[in-house]
This record gives sequence, structure tokens and C-alpha cells, in this order.
Amino acid sequence: MSILKGICLLTLALGISCGTPGGPVGPVIELQLGNDGLVYRKGDSFPYTGQHVMRDAQGNIQFVSNYEKGVRHGVMAVFYPDGSRRANAEFNNGRLVSGITWKPDGTEGSRAVDGSGTLIMYHPDGSKARESVYLNGVRQSRTNFPPAGGSN
Repeated sequence: MSILKGICLLTLALGISCGTPGGPVGPVIELQLGNDGLVYRKGDSFPYTGQHVMRDAQGNIQFVSNYEKGVRHGVMAVFYPDGSRRANAEFNNGRLVSGITWKPDGTEGSRAVDGSGTLIMYHPDGSKARESVYLNGVRQSRTNFPPAGGSN
């Protein structure tokens, strides 16, 4: 499953809200992946352009991403449950430009530059959560790792 499809499915499953980071929880915007590989707001016939913010049940931001014409474009940020930064990435028309991840202790976990490299995400306990390999802005592979003890 692609990261985009996973994010969209998670969004649908959790009924996550969209809005301005740090602002009030806004209306729920449901996104879905079209057969053409583009992201659409549920019910729309045109690709989604805008910001997508996923929040947990308490309203804390988990993920922020920007889309233009149905593809990730601009900055993406992912946060740990305590609000600390988990990852930052920049996309240009759906292609990774650069990215960095942090371990839960705040030290750098991994980095991709010029669209190439391996980005490693970590569970809050410090164990490896996901490894994504990029080449020239395109993800080549992605491996998910279960959290230690079997829960997030």
C-alpha cells in the first residue's frame, strides 16, 4: 500500500479533521485516492488542492501535508504524540525533494537530499516504524515495522 493510500485510508477510518495547524479543529475533509493515482476530496470530480491536517482524538496535530491538483506539493510534517517533530519533507509535484526524520529523543534519524535517500520513521519507544527508500524523488520501497509490544 502506498503511503498516500495509507494516509487517506487512515483519514477515512479515523474521521480526522482538517484545518490550520495550531488553529481550531475544522470540518472533517475526507480524501480518497482515485483510480488515476490522484487525491480527491470525497464527492469531488476534480483533484484536491489544499492543506490536509490529521489530528488525534484530543485535537493534537499528527500530520500536516499540502496537495496541489491531487499530488503532494510543498511541506509535509509529522509529529510524535507529545507534539515533538517526527519528520519533515518537501515535495514538488508529488516527488520528494528532501526529507529529515527525528528519533523520539530529538536526534536526527535519517535524511534524504536531492530526492534520494532512506527515510526512517520511529515509534515513540524508539524502535523503527517505517523505512522508505527514495531515488530521484520517487519512492522505491517501503517497509513497515510493528511497534515493540504490539501497540502504537
